[in-house]
Amino acid sequence: MSSLPAALARVGGDLHHTLQEVPVPMYVLDRKGRIVWLNDAGEALVPGATGKLFTEVLAPDYIHSARRIFARRILGQGPFADHTTVISPNGGPRVEVDISSVPLRKGHQIVGVFGVVRSARPVSEPSAAKGAPILTPRQHEVLRYLGAGMTTSQMAEHMGLSQETVRNHVKAALGELNAKSRLEAVLTAYRAGLLPQPGRRGD
Repeated sequence: MSSLPAALARVGGDLHHTLQEVPVPMYVLDRKGRIVWLNDAGEALVPGATGKLFTEVLAPDYIHSARRIFARRILGQGPFADHTTVISPNGGPRVEVDISSVPLRKGHQIVGVFGVVRSARPVSEPSAAKGAPILTPRQHEVLRYLGAGMTTSQMAEHMGLSQETVRNHVKAALGELNAKSRLEAVLTAYRAGLLPQPGRRGD
């Protein structure tokens, strides 16, 4: 089977120009996590992000988990499952994005990460005037993982915390939401606009 560069050379294709025109946001990070390339759709999603660290375009409460995922890509630790995070371009409205990413290799060395944003959707911000519960970033993070169906051990692994610490965050989140169970907490969070409604996906 011929390589992609060889195939493109044979037909006279220009990969860079083609990727720029794909209407799906794409990006490249270097080993330090700096955004070194965005296609046109990526630039539209996060204007002016080229040259910034990827953590600078994330919502603050999602930086820790995103760093862990990036580290796994750079270290070549698989499998490389898709993941969801929340960006806040230039400190503006939050947008939840589904991302597929893989390590970029030069020979046997990993030199960066290539990613594709498969879908994006606005995140409804809770209104303090409506009396919506105010959660800490950690409480919001565990609540989001509960909504995704994660167990305590899965959350601990994903967040780099002990299971006991995760349980404490979950307990605190349940208390803030006045919920008696994890399921009730998730349902309450959906109603309060703290989590995006399930099934809402971008085109």
